[in-house]
Amino acid sequence: MRKILITAVLSGLISCHSSEKTSVPATVPNETLIVSGKGKLFNFNLETRKLTWQYISKEDTLVNRNRFTYDSENIYMPFESGRLIGANINSGKVVWDHNFINPSYLAADNADNMDAAEDHSDKNLGPIFMSKPLVSGNMLYIASAGRPETFKSDFFVIDAKNGNVIRTNQNSTNYNYFQPVENKGNIYVNSAVFLDLHYQSGSDRNGINENAAFEHPLYTQMQTSGSRLLFGDDYGKFYACDINEDGFVNAGSNATPVSNYARSEHFFKWTYQSDKYPGPVDDQTALLNNLLIVCKESEDERKMALIAIDSRSGKEKWIFQPEDIIKNWQVVNEKAITAYTINKILVLDSEGKVNFEAPIDPSLYPVSNIEINSKNELLYISGKGIVMLNRKTKRAALLIAHTFYPSSIPLNQIKYFEK
Repeated sequence: MRKILITAVLSGLISCHSSEKTSVPATVPNETLIVSGKGKLFNFNLETRKLTWQYISKEDTLVNRNRFTYDSENIYMPFESGRLIGANINSGKVVWDHNFINPSYLAADNADNMDAAEDHSDKNLGPIFMSKPLVSGNMLYIASAGRPETFKSDFFVIDAKNGNVIRTNQNSTNYNYFQPVENKGNIYVNSAVFLDLHYQSGSDRNGINENAAFEHPLYTQMQTSGSRLLFGDDYGKFYACDINEDGFVNAGSNATPVSNYARSEHFFKWTYQSDKYPGPVDDQTALLNNLLIVCKESEDERKMALIAIDSRSGKEKWIFQPEDIIKNWQVVNEKAITAYTINKILVLDSEGKVNFEAPIDPSLYPVSNIEINSKNELLYISGKGIVMLNRKTKRAALLIAHTFYPSSIPLNQIKYFEK
């Protein structure tokens, strides 16, 4: 089990350098806000202030901790139940729909004892998907989760246009909670304490010694910047290693037992750990120019900070510590950071300076991330509906009434599309 599994993906890929960049912006007929939460997808027309369409996965209405991604035409949404759909952004038409709860994906130990004709929906397989897909070119990539003894975890390569499953490859573990990243045609997945690499071409590299595992689970979102893979563990330590068309540059020889690159200083270009803020607040990371943005907390968990790490040197570029704890943050439009604390909504620039802040209206408290529209106004959802915050007046107003549900963890995701 304790090995780095590296498998080959022979399909054509298009190179990019971030897990979240979309090469072609979505084409929409009007200002649009896509909302996901509790097994539902919504499209709101912000000009007419009406709901355009909605999609409901009936098995996932209690909870769905997954995130959607998109390309120029479609939204791609995984659900914990095992459903994965592609839906047209404008019409809501489901272009393709997969449900991966079937005997072919059950673990080998259990599959032989199950009748394929029976309904296995009552089996406690655990959440089947617990991550966000990656779209690169015409392909969609996602790793499944599920209970290790019950459900066979796979890395899926899917034709984004028609939903055809091109191939599946085994994952190192079932603990796959993050969006894959792509660099120079290769796909990287963090699977518990292992780094999985799926090649565009070339032979499998399955011979890496079984001790090549990280000390702690790599439970943070990976990023790529140039020829660097950036990742962190759940103890708040971050790493950078060089990658190229062949994968890891300094991985060493597969056949050498001492070639444990997960614990070799030679493998890493840099490692980072903050003395003042050693602990991770969440599993989120983002790229802003050449900066890796992370959120960390003090050892006593009383203070939090957004920290910008230079992806080339591993040095701190800036630290922003608000007065209150940070409840939600994200990089928006590759140029700003939106966030909110217990009492304030904030916008930071790429240098970590606050260029906007406003008190939160308690009656319109955010329950999602915060987007910025074409007029530089802020958009988010509250329990009452879609809210717009005017940056000049610092006043929040209910734009579209709709019931959304708050949660102790941010399960609601929104994305603004400009006309």
